[in-house]
Amino acid sequence: MSWIENILIIVGISLDIFAAMEIEGAMLADVKRKSLMIASTIVTVLQLIFFFGGYFVCYELEKHQIIQNAEEIGYIVATVVFALLGIRLIVKAIKREFVQEKRRDDIRVRDYIKIIAITSFYTLCAGCACGFVGTSVAMMGLVILVCSILVVVSGIYTGYHFGFESKTGAYAAGALLLWVAGGEILLRNVMHMI
Repeated sequence: MSWIENILIIVGISLDIFAAMEIEGAMLADVKRKSLMIASTIVTVLQLIFFFGGYFVCYELEKHQIIQNAEEIGYIVATVVFALLGIRLIVKAIKREFVQEKRRDDIRVRDYIKIIAITSFYTLCAGCACGFVGTSVAMMGLVILVCSILVVVSGIYTGYHFGFESKTGAYAAGALLLWVAGGEILLRNVMHMI
């Protein structure tokens, strides 16, 4: 996969975390840098663990030729995962979940572990697809590191300054990015039309 596809994939997946952190930021009386660093670290580590867990399992399956046509399967898995995650994000945007507004002093990431874990499942699937197609490990690690930190920090500060109403736009943007990446992978690598 190209570096643009990789960036679109990780940013698209990460926008779900952005929306969760935006809600968290809207509840804060004050943003504490230490708590922000802890939240960023937790999200980044979880994203890296899940991505590379999926990556290395599928890379080993492909390397030892346990799965035939692994690269083609990887592209199909990537397309399906991105389509499903895009649909999930659109459903979340339409659903407009109720949020109990209550000011608090600190970031409570444990309240959002479920959202981060679900997003990490999609990160695991993306890692699996990338393992099948042999994407650069160093580049993906760097992209995940930068994107995870950016979505946590920008999500917290966006929520803190503007509230959480723009989370619907984040969900829609994430879905669009994933569909663009999935469509491009489908057309170029599965259907060989581009």
